[in-house]
Amino acid sequence: MKASPLPGLLLAAVLLSAGGAWASAQAQDVIVLKSGVSREGKVTGVSNGNVRLQTAAGGTGTPLAEISEVRMEAPPEFDAAASQLAAGDAKGAVTALQKLNDTYAGLPAPWAQRAAAMLGDARLAAGDSAGAKLAYDQFSRTYPQATTLANLGMARLAVDEGDYDKAEDLLKPVLEASAKTAFPLPSDGPALSQGHYLMGRVREAAGDLPGALRHYLEASAVFPFDRNAAATAQSRADALRAEHAGLIAP
Repeated sequence: MKASPLPGLLLAAVLLSAGGAWASAQAQDVIVLKSGVSREGKVTGVSNGNVRLQTAAGGTGTPLAEISEVRMEAPPEFDAAASQLAAGDAKGAVTALQKLNDTYAGLPAPWAQRAAAMLGDARLAAGDSAGAKLAYDQFSRTYPQATTLANLGMARLAVDEGDYDKAEDLLKPVLEASAKTAFPLPSDGPALSQGHYLMGRVREAAGDLPGALRHYLEASAVFPFDRNAAATAQSRADALRAEHAGLIAP
Protein backbone atom coordinates (compact mmCIF):
# COMPACT_ATOMS: atom_id res chain seq x y z
CA MET A 1 0.00 0.00 0.00
CA LYS A 2 1.37 3.38 -1.00
CA ALA A 3 1.98 5.73 1.91
CA SER A 4 -0.03 8.94 1.90
CA PRO A 5 2.06 12.07 1.23
CA LEU A 6 -0.20 14.07 3.56
CA PRO A 7 1.84 13.70 6.78
CA GLY A 8 4.97 14.78 4.95
CA LEU A 9 3.22 17.74 3.41
CA LEU A 10 1.82 18.74 6.77
CA LEU A 11 5.26 18.53 8.34
CA ALA A 12 6.71 20.66 5.57
CA ALA A 13 3.94 23.21 6.05
CA VAL A 14 4.58 23.32 9.80
CA LEU A 15 8.30 23.79 9.23
CA LEU A 16 7.71 26.54 6.71
CA SER A 17 5.29 28.23 9.08
CA ALA A 18 7.74 27.98 11.96
CA GLY A 19 10.51 29.30 9.78
CA GLY A 20 8.35 32.20 8.71
CA ALA A 21 7.43 32.96 12.31
CA TRP A 22 11.11 32.85 13.29
CA ALA A 23 12.02 35.20 10.47
CA SER A 24 9.20 37.54 11.44
CA ALA A 25 10.32 37.53 15.07
CA GLN A 26 13.89 38.23 14.05
CA ALA A 27 12.89 41.06 11.71
CA GLN A 28 10.52 42.91 14.00
CA ASP A 29 12.49 46.18 13.94
CA VAL A 30 13.40 48.28 10.90
CA ILE A 31 16.19 50.82 10.51
CA VAL A 32 15.55 53.21 7.63
CA LEU A 33 18.65 54.92 6.31
CA LYS A 34 18.71 58.40 4.84
CA SER A 35 19.69 56.74 1.56
CA GLY A 36 16.31 54.95 1.55
CA VAL A 37 17.78 51.51 2.30
CA SER A 38 16.10 49.53 5.10
CA ARG A 39 17.70 47.04 7.46
CA GLU A 40 15.67 44.56 9.49
CA GLY A 41 16.47 42.74 12.69
CA LYS A 42 16.27 43.29 16.44
CA VAL A 43 17.47 46.65 17.75
CA THR A 44 19.37 45.98 20.97
CA GLY A 45 20.46 49.50 21.87
CA VAL A 46 22.57 52.53 21.07
CA SER A 47 26.25 52.89 21.89
CA ASN A 48 29.09 55.11 20.71
CA GLY A 49 26.82 56.84 18.22
CA ASN A 50 25.69 53.58 16.61
CA VAL A 51 22.39 51.70 16.67
CA ARG A 52 23.04 48.03 17.37
CA LEU A 53 21.04 45.62 15.22
CA GLN A 54 20.96 41.85 15.74
CA THR A 55 20.19 39.79 12.63
CA ALA A 56 20.34 36.10 11.74
CA ALA A 57 23.79 36.78 10.33
CA GLY A 58 25.05 38.43 13.52
CA GLY A 59 25.25 41.87 15.07
CA THR A 60 25.87 45.11 13.19
CA GLY A 61 26.16 48.78 14.08
CA THR A 62 24.74 51.68 12.07
CA PRO A 63 25.80 55.29 12.74
CA LEU A 64 22.95 57.47 13.96
CA ALA A 65 24.01 60.12 11.46
CA GLU A 66 23.04 57.77 8.61
CA ILE A 67 19.56 56.90 9.99
CA SER A 68 16.33 58.72 9.20
CA GLU A 69 14.10 56.66 11.50
CA VAL A 70 13.82 53.44 13.47
CA ARG A 71 10.54 51.52 13.42
CA MET A 72 10.43 49.69 16.70
CA GLU A 73 7.64 49.00 19.15
CA ALA A 74 8.26 50.22 22.68
CA PRO A 75 9.70 47.44 24.86
CA PRO A 76 7.61 46.20 27.81
CA GLU A 77 9.91 48.08 30.17
CA PHE A 78 8.67 51.38 28.75
CA ASP A 79 5.02 50.61 29.47
CA ALA A 80 5.97 49.32 32.92
CA ALA A 81 7.83 52.55 33.71
CA ALA A 82 4.89 54.65 32.48
CA SER A 83 2.57 52.63 34.72
CA GLN A 84 4.85 53.16 37.71
CA LEU A 85 4.87 56.90 37.12
CA ALA A 86 1.08 57.02 36.70
CA ALA A 87 0.67 55.02 39.91
CA GLY A 88 2.84 57.45 41.89
CA ASP A 89 5.92 55.25 42.13
CA ALA A 90 8.23 58.01 40.95
CA LYS A 91 11.42 56.48 42.34
CA GLY A 92 10.68 53.15 40.69
CA ALA A 93 9.96 54.96 37.43
CA VAL A 94 13.27 56.83 37.66
CA THR A 95 15.17 53.58 38.03
CA ALA A 96 13.36 51.92 35.11
CA LEU A 97 13.60 54.96 32.82
CA GLN A 98 17.28 55.45 33.58
CA LYS A 99 17.95 51.87 32.45
CA LEU A 100 15.99 52.47 29.23
CA ASN A 101 17.89 55.66 28.53
CA ASP A 102 21.23 54.02 29.27
CA THR A 103 20.35 51.47 26.57
CA TYR A 104 18.40 53.44 23.95
CA ALA A 105 19.12 57.18 24.36
CA GLY A 106 19.41 58.77 20.92
CA LEU A 107 17.32 56.14 19.13
CA PRO A 108 15.15 58.01 16.58
CA ALA A 109 11.89 56.38 17.63
CA PRO A 110 8.93 58.19 19.25
CA TRP A 111 8.85 55.98 22.34
CA ALA A 112 12.60 56.47 22.94
CA GLN A 113 12.16 60.24 22.80
CA ARG A 114 9.26 59.95 25.22
CA ALA A 115 11.33 57.80 27.59
CA ALA A 116 14.06 60.46 27.64
CA ALA A 117 11.54 63.21 28.47
CA MET A 118 9.77 61.03 31.03
CA LEU A 119 13.00 60.61 32.96
CA GLY A 120 12.85 64.32 33.74
CA ASP A 121 9.16 64.01 34.65
CA ALA A 122 9.90 61.12 36.99
CA ARG A 123 12.80 62.88 38.68
CA LEU A 124 10.61 65.94 39.21
CA ALA A 125 7.83 63.78 40.64
CA ALA A 126 10.40 62.22 42.97
CA GLY A 127 11.31 65.68 44.28
CA ASP A 128 14.64 65.91 42.46
CA SER A 129 14.32 69.27 40.68
CA ALA A 130 18.03 69.52 39.93
CA GLY A 131 18.06 66.00 38.49
CA ALA A 132 14.97 66.81 36.44
CA LYS A 133 16.62 69.88 34.92
CA LEU A 134 19.68 67.82 34.02
CA ALA A 135 17.45 65.18 32.42
CA TYR A 136 15.53 67.78 30.39
CA ASP A 137 18.78 69.43 29.30
CA GLN A 138 20.16 66.05 28.24
CA PHE A 139 16.95 65.38 26.35
CA SER A 140 17.29 68.66 24.44
CA ARG A 141 20.85 67.78 23.46
CA THR A 142 19.99 64.23 22.47
CA TYR A 143 16.84 65.13 20.51
CA PRO A 144 17.31 68.76 19.41
CA GLN A 145 14.48 68.47 16.89
CA ALA A 146 11.92 67.47 19.56
CA THR A 147 11.13 71.04 20.59
CA THR A 148 7.59 70.25 21.78
CA LEU A 149 8.70 67.68 24.34
CA ALA A 150 11.58 69.92 25.41
CA ASN A 151 9.17 72.83 25.96
CA LEU A 152 6.85 70.60 27.96
CA GLY A 153 9.71 69.58 30.20
CA MET A 154 10.74 73.17 30.82
CA ALA A 155 7.08 74.12 31.39
CA ARG A 156 6.81 71.35 33.97
CA LEU A 157 9.86 72.75 35.74
CA ALA A 158 8.43 76.27 35.57
CA VAL A 159 5.15 75.11 37.13
CA ASP A 160 7.07 73.30 39.86
CA GLU A 161 9.01 76.50 40.58
CA GLY A 162 5.90 78.69 40.53
CA ASP A 163 6.89 80.57 37.37
CA TYR A 164 3.45 80.30 35.77
CA ASP A 165 3.94 83.06 33.19
CA LYS A 166 6.94 81.23 31.76
CA ALA A 167 5.02 77.96 31.78
CA GLU A 168 2.09 79.53 29.93
CA ASP A 169 4.40 80.91 27.22
CA LEU A 170 6.02 77.50 26.75
CA LEU A 171 2.63 75.79 26.53
CA LYS A 172 1.04 78.09 23.95
CA PRO A 173 2.26 76.18 20.85
CA VAL A 174 0.98 72.87 22.24
CA LEU A 175 -2.43 74.26 23.11
CA GLU A 176 -2.74 76.00 19.75
CA ALA A 177 -2.09 72.63 18.09
CA SER A 178 -4.70 70.90 20.25
CA ALA A 179 -7.35 73.41 19.16
CA LYS A 180 -6.88 72.33 15.55
CA THR A 181 -7.53 68.62 15.97
CA ALA A 182 -9.66 66.13 17.87
CA PHE A 183 -7.81 63.15 16.39
CA PRO A 184 -4.05 63.73 16.78
CA LEU A 185 -1.44 61.34 15.47
CA PRO A 186 -0.31 58.76 18.06
CA SER A 187 3.06 60.49 18.19
CA ASP A 188 1.44 63.87 18.96
CA GLY A 189 -1.23 62.80 21.44
CA PRO A 190 0.89 62.55 24.63
CA ALA A 191 2.07 66.16 24.26
CA LEU A 192 -1.53 67.36 24.15
CA SER A 193 -2.37 65.43 27.32
CA GLN A 194 0.57 66.92 29.15
CA GLY A 195 0.03 70.41 27.79
CA HIS A 196 -3.57 70.58 29.01
CA TYR A 197 -2.69 69.12 32.40
CA LEU A 198 0.05 71.69 32.91
CA MET A 199 -2.18 74.54 31.74
CA GLY A 200 -4.73 73.32 34.25
CA ARG A 201 -2.09 73.81 36.93
CA VAL A 202 -1.38 77.32 35.62
CA ARG A 203 -5.07 78.31 35.58
CA GLU A 204 -5.66 76.82 39.02
CA ALA A 205 -2.75 78.81 40.44
CA ALA A 206 -4.27 81.96 38.92
CA GLY A 207 -7.60 81.25 40.64
CA ASP A 208 -9.40 80.43 37.38
CA LEU A 209 -11.01 77.22 38.60
CA PRO A 210 -13.46 76.76 35.69
CA GLY A 211 -10.57 77.21 33.26
CA ALA A 212 -8.43 74.79 35.26
CA LEU A 213 -11.22 72.21 35.25
CA ARG A 214 -11.62 72.55 31.48
CA HIS A 215 -7.93 71.87 30.87
CA TYR A 216 -7.90 68.95 33.31
CA LEU A 217 -10.85 67.40 31.50
CA GLU A 218 -9.19 68.01 28.13
CA ALA A 219 -6.14 66.10 29.40
CA SER A 220 -8.10 63.22 30.92
CA ALA A 221 -11.04 62.79 28.52
CA VAL A 222 -10.36 64.49 25.18
CA PHE A 223 -6.63 63.76 24.82
CA PRO A 224 -5.94 60.87 27.25
CA PHE A 225 -2.87 59.73 25.32
CA ASP A 226 -0.40 60.11 28.18
CA ARG A 227 -1.51 57.84 30.99
CA ASN A 228 0.34 59.72 33.71
CA ALA A 229 -0.94 63.15 32.67
CA ALA A 230 -4.49 61.84 32.12
CA ALA A 231 -4.65 60.09 35.48
CA THR A 232 -3.22 63.08 37.38
CA ALA A 233 -5.51 65.50 35.56
CA GLN A 234 -8.59 63.37 36.33
CA SER A 235 -7.60 63.20 39.98
CA ARG A 236 -7.21 66.99 40.10
CA ALA A 237 -10.54 67.53 38.30
CA ASP A 238 -12.29 65.27 40.80
CA ALA A 239 -10.70 67.15 43.71
CA LEU A 240 -11.74 70.54 42.33
CA ARG A 241 -15.35 69.45 41.90
CA ALA A 242 -15.38 67.93 45.38
CA GLU A 243 -13.98 71.13 46.90
CA HIS A 244 -16.21 73.50 44.91
CA ALA A 245 -19.77 72.28 44.56
CA GLY A 246 -21.37 73.20 41.24
CA LEU A 247 -18.08 73.92 39.49
CA ILE A 248 -18.37 73.38 35.76
CA ALA A 249 -15.99 73.80 32.86
CA PRO A 250 -16.71 76.67 30.42
